Amino acid sequence: MGTPSEPFGTVVSEIGVNIREFPSTDSSVVGTFPFGAKIGLRSKVRAQNIDGNDIWYLLRDRNAWVAARHVANTGTVPFAKDAAGGSGAAAAGGQG
Repeated sequence: MGTPSEPFGTVVSEIGVNIREFPSTDSSVVGTFPFGAKIGLRSKVRAQNIDGNDIWYLLRDRNAWVAARHVANTGTVPFAKDAAGGSGAAAAGGQG
């Protein structure tokens, strides 16, 4: 699979990143991306803080989220007005 158009992200966490239903580690895991995966990004929101980073990216191809802590972005990812009906920041830690 080739590199998606900008903006996109590259998974930088060696263990990959969980894809979440909403921007919180309390939310259901709906998939994963492995280290090095290139993923299309639609927008971003401020939500649960993961290791000092409170940005979460909405995927371009589906309504699901990844924690920016585990993804390096290329191009400008716009802020969304809200989390598409998602819950706010949760008070749990862990892998995004």
